[in-house]
Amino acid sequence: MPDFMQRRRWARLLDRCAVRFADHSVPERGWIATMRLALGMSAEQVATRKGVSRNAIYQAERSEKEGAVSLKQMENLARAMGGTFVYAIIPDAPIDQIKYAQAKRRAQALAHEEPGYASWSADEQQDWIDDTTAQLLHDMPSDFWDDQF
Repeated sequence: MPDFMQRRRWARLLDRCAVRFADHSVPERGWIATMRLALGMSAEQVATRKGVSRNAIYQAERSEKEGAVSLKQMENLARAMGGTFVYAIIPDAPIDQIKYAQAKRRAQALAHEEPGYASWSADEQQDWIDDTTAQLLHDMPSDFWDDQF
């Protein structure tokens, strides 16, 4: 398991990417067709550059819209049209928020196993949840992401 510093570097990288790609949306016709049409290239011209048939280009465009195009094919087509294919998983929220939400869910689930928890005051319960959340975030136990919570 990577250490805390490495995880933090990766989290910052993903958070920066999320900001950069916040306005991303897949064009209605897909990336392949949109790039080709924006360049004013015919499918035949892309096919010649890639060394395949025109029908292969149309099939790739259909496959992309269906979510069935391969990453390698996207990379090759992007290169054939003078572009670069970028593949990324962009977090829906900052990494720290995603981890915090998971830690809090786990703490709330663990609270029901804590003896006497139900008889504590609301403040004591909240303090226990907050402390347990912080401890889970600090320790990142191996079962942190288990689906049981």
